[in-house]
Amino acid sequence: MTPDRSNIIQFSTGEAIPLRHSVLLVDDQETFRDIARDQLATDDSFLIIGEAADGTGAIEMTEKLHPSVIVMDIQMPDMSGIEAARKILSEDPSVRIVLTSMGDDMEYGPLAREIGACGFIPKRELSPVTVHKLIDDHLPPADSARMAA
Repeated sequence: MTPDRSNIIQFSTGEAIPLRHSVLLVDDQETFRDIARDQLATDDSFLIIGEAADGTGAIEMTEKLHPSVIVMDIQMPDMSGIEAARKILSEDPSVRIVLTSMGDDMEYGPLAREIGACGFIPKRELSPVTVHKLIDDHLPPADSARMAA
């Protein structure tokens, strides 16, 4: 007797389903958050789940929303992006943080990596491609340990 397969539903076409990154945008300038949101929205692998206007807000929103990626300005009035990134990464080292700034200070890239962030992108160069380049090449410590095992 042949089994009835009429109730089988095919869930996959065999094509790879792209990973979707939940993103928190952090910048004290609303205009830049608007630009960053519009830029990243052109790539279906990014889903903007929240925004914050300062470092304190970034920490609170991270605890509440658990984003996989944070795009954060370095220079903010209450707490620098560097300080906020340190605090966030001490609580959740799996978060991928990309730091940005209007300036192109040569020290930002090494400093970002030193604190555990994925890296630094000048604001004028922010795009889905540049963000992907940093986050896709960066394995958080927990993932690195699992990959080595």
